[in-house]
Amino acid sequence: MKKIVLLFVMLLSFCPLFLVYGQKVKTIVPKQGHKMIFKIDYATDNYVYLAIHYREKLLLRDSAKNDGRGVFVFEGENKIEEGLYTVVSQAKRPYVNFIVDGSQHFKYFLDTIGDVRNFKVEGSPENSEMLRFQRKTVKAQQDVKYYQGKMKEFENGNKDSIDFYTEKMKGINKEMEDFINDLIAQNPTFLFSKLQKSYKFIDVPEPPVLPNGTIDSNFQAIYYRNHYWDNFDLTDNRFLYLPSLEPKMKDYFNKILGMYEVDTINKYVDMVLQKTESDSLMYRYFIEWLSYQFESSKIIGHDAVFVHIAKENQLKGKCKWLDEEAIGKYERRIKSMEPLLIGKKSVELIMPDTTLTQDFTKWHSSYNLSKPYVVLWFYDPTCHTCQAESEKLKAVYDSLETIGKRNFDVYAIGSDTDLERWKKYVRDKKYPWINVGGNTANIDYIEVYNIIGNPTMYIIDNSTKEIILNRRIEMVGIPSFLEQYEKLKEYKNSIQPK
Repeated sequence: MKKIVLLFVMLLSFCPLFLVYGQKVKTIVPKQGHKMIFKIDYATDNYVYLAIHYREKLLLRDSAKNDGRGVFVFEGENKIEEGLYTVVSQAKRPYVNFIVDGSQHFKYFLDTIGDVRNFKVEGSPENSEMLRFQRKTVKAQQDVKYYQGKMKEFENGNKDSIDFYTEKMKGINKEMEDFINDLIAQNPTFLFSKLQKSYKFIDVPEPPVLPNGTIDSNFQAIYYRNHYWDNFDLTDNRFLYLPSLEPKMKDYFNKILGMYEVDTINKYVDMVLQKTESDSLMYRYFIEWLSYQFESSKIIGHDAVFVHIAKENQLKGKCKWLDEEAIGKYERRIKSMEPLLIGKKSVELIMPDTTLTQDFTKWHSSYNLSKPYVVLWFYDPTCHTCQAESEKLKAVYDSLETIGKRNFDVYAIGSDTDLERWKKYVRDKKYPWINVGGNTANIDYIEVYNIIGNPTMYIIDNSTKEIILNRRIEMVGIPSFLEQYEKLKEYKNSIQPK
């Protein structure tokens, strides 16, 4: 319960709340377009600004001039997006948060003092409910602060007093929770009600007892993943203009699902997308957000989620806003990425030696190496980053070789077009691994391995020839990466049916 109060306190603290001023006026009947009047007593601004909440930002939508009496009017012939808005001063101070719903003709009275108990709004039932919530929350804040102060007085002594004030705060939390639930139940279509509901935590049942008498340890985690979005109406495009959506998305896809295997992530990505309406603004937002998150993710293997999203959505014609050129870009991107995903079989690379021979009579295959793992290292000695990373790789290689624990070979491919310079560089550096180069190879390795820049790294499981790493990591991290990979491999083998 404590968490619930704190969440709504946070919403209030984002925007200081101020005193309402004004005489009773006639309720304005909703008309075409919008007209929102703000009476800000004591305001010295020549202009104030209207901003809408979008993702985790405030987007400027309009400005209004002071009529000399502290009255600011935002109006237009068309309706504006429904969502949570803020009136902002010239000094970038937020004056008030409010809801714009279907009825966009109302008056709001406030001043710069800051007592929400005196706010007043006319012509907008939804904002009236929002004010009632804000007043209730401010009172709860004040009471909690008072009881926390009393508890501090007794922190080194009277346990009964501490218990008394603890129960008082529990009561405030319970009262606030009940108030929010009533607000949602009585006004289910209000955007503000939907916002409050979206902040509510999911009640997770106790895990069941299995037939063998043990507790199902995975039940609660699975339940939470499946029901995470229960309090969100993902068919309501107005959520795009509320502050709760994007933090929830980051929490769900980056934290809750972030460390699961690709197949599990794909399952829940599909589940969430199915909750949105096809070709809706919400669907488009989720597609674009998810595509970017997983294509650019730093977590190894997440590029496979991006490939899955694109194949099931962009490439199936579900994204109606994409033209042929954009779809073609996705097709080419997936074609280059998919063969190089983790778990895919690497393509054998056969190239001539550039270290020991001048006539290229000695050739090496990336498949014909002895260690359990193979590092494919594509680089250019004229590239400063390549030079520095190659030296780091050599340091790791040599240190493991010295102690007899080197479990990988390096197959280094040079892209220098000046072959003689390349040969000299390799000989001077005395790199102890296989060095190949030149323009002769069994495949077009630049295309096959999608070499769009140097340096590029892949790590291959030599026993299966499968790619286990398709991005460059810190060289000092190679031993620990291989160690974790082996542990994971052992675990997967241990749970396989006998």
